[in-house]
Amino acid sequence: MLNFGHTYYMEKVYSMPNLYGASFYCGKNMAQSYVDTKGKYYLVSKKNKAKVIFNNIPILRGLEYLIFGTYFFIKNLIKMPFLYSNASAVKNISKGLNVTTKTVMKVIVLVLAITCSILLFGYLPMALSVLFTGYTKSIILNRFMVGTCKNFILFLILLSVRYVLAFRQFYRFNGCINLLNSNNNLYKPTNYLNYILCSFMFSNIMLALLGFSSDSIWKILVNFVISIICFCVIYEILYLLENSKYNWLNKTPIIFEFLIVEMPTKTELEIADCAFQELLLMKSNKRGIVDTNKLLDDEVSFSSVYGNVKQQLKSAGILDESEADFLICEVLNIKRSQLLLTTKITKKDAQEIEKCVQRRIKGEPITKIFGRTEFYGYNFIVTKDVLSPRQDTEILVENALKYCKPKMNVLDMCTGSGIIAISMAKNVNANFTAVDVSKKALLVATQNAQNNGVKINFVLSNMFDDLKNTKKFDIIVSNPPYIPSNEINGLDIEVKDYDPKLALDGGKDGLYFYRKLASQSPNYLTKNGMLLLEIGYNQKQEVANLLSENFEDIKCIKDYSNNDRVMIAKLKTKGKKNVRTNSKN
Repeated sequence: MLNFGHTYYMEKVYSMPNLYGASFYCGKNMAQSYVDTKGKYYLVSKKNKAKVIFNNIPILRGLEYLIFGTYFFIKNLIKMPFLYSNASAVKNISKGLNVTTKTVMKVIVLVLAITCSILLFGYLPMALSVLFTGYTKSIILNRFMVGTCKNFILFLILLSVRYVLAFRQFYRFNGCINLLNSNNNLYKPTNYLNYILCSFMFSNIMLALLGFSSDSIWKILVNFVISIICFCVIYEILYLLENSKYNWLNKTPIIFEFLIVEMPTKTELEIADCAFQELLLMKSNKRGIVDTNKLLDDEVSFSSVYGNVKQQLKSAGILDESEADFLICEVLNIKRSQLLLTTKITKKDAQEIEKCVQRRIKGEPITKIFGRTEFYGYNFIVTKDVLSPRQDTEILVENALKYCKPKMNVLDMCTGSGIIAISMAKNVNANFTAVDVSKKALLVATQNAQNNGVKINFVLSNMFDDLKNTKKFDIIVSNPPYIPSNEINGLDIEVKDYDPKLALDGGKDGLYFYRKLASQSPNYLTKNGMLLLEIGYNQKQEVANLLSENFEDIKCIKDYSNNDRVMIAKLKTKGKKNVRTNSKN
């Protein structure tokens, strides 16, 4: 860190967009994300070959960034698809010279770039400025007109290339960097292009005001050197202004960014953000460096696999980002926290991850792929014979625990995999009975109880049929089937094709089991006993009407999406009339 006046120069994060992604640099670390023409996503972290040597040296760093930026611009320009649309002549040249087509294209692009620069920013501005000589005799003003013409030409070029599809994508990835800059509070990536463009604009004016002629090759070279010096000086001034305490000054480097920025898509922003987050992990030493050129034959970069999994799931409409983490952790048999430390994996593991991703894309729930899930902080076995637990059901458990005291008798009706009774038993020392009509489901529930170290009395019964001689319960909880029969075929694939119909079908109107619970549970509840039910998002009033005959203090609890989810009711005291329902968030 160098002290230069009141400004402190620290190691920064710099970024450069490309046609298909973005690259982020910090010291010797580099992270790059991009998506190929087939839509496949890549993320690579490695040692930065193009080292930023003069990052902390005033003036020289401007020169380095100019060279670095020009290099990347030319490199990306060569990749432009339209350059190869009619490349027969180029192929003939490359064959005649015995060199690759890419090499010939590099030379052509470089020559054209230099020629166009001389014509557009050398002779053309001088010619245009002659038009103004008759209106003023001021030499300074005439020179200023030359610089203004240069900038005007640059404006037109930058605005016109927006209509080239590849360039528009380039501009959008540039926009990604700027958004990451504004959204991140700890590290803000400095956008090369913002600095370079702004420096060019001001240096054009400065160079024009100096008034060096260009009537010979030597004077052209002198102008070239002076223009670079001007650029570096302006760059340094902008660098200083960025750290200014005055907001209107530190925004100077981005005043022309509208010329090279477009609003990115969500996918493009995510692609860029992945590379940025990867670099921050590398910077904090939470991620090792992966040099893809030095991987063993049976190894692949974890970053590229991870990024590709997230992109595939998102493209398939699976927006829960935790699924990618869970899927990978299951295959690799690691904890989620260890993902930060993983740099490379075997090709066999990568292939297994890809197989699981394809199964998930086809609609198979991730719980069924691996045969287990996490619910309320505990692990459970999940098979084709039981419903895959939903997060919203945790609200039922949470509220039931509020009423459950030690030594109470609790009944879990339609237990399925046993998640409700087992989760409650892990938190309170009560007596639990769990009922289900499916023998296969009870086998799964029994195994889950053993794995979690709790004792549950499991009963095979069609609702209350085989509970006639049992003791009464202080609390009855239930997440019964509540989907109307005619709506099951319209459910998502992961539900209708992978969850048992027995656990979904709630009869013609979806209320079959609620009628039984409302009418029969009073016979199995103690005085002031509580009934807690999970319901469908649109079933609150119907269920409340069913409960009102035998229950009071009826209320509804909403889920994480603000939908009605849990009905709570107390067994009615004899002689009391109906009470109205209320809703509680």
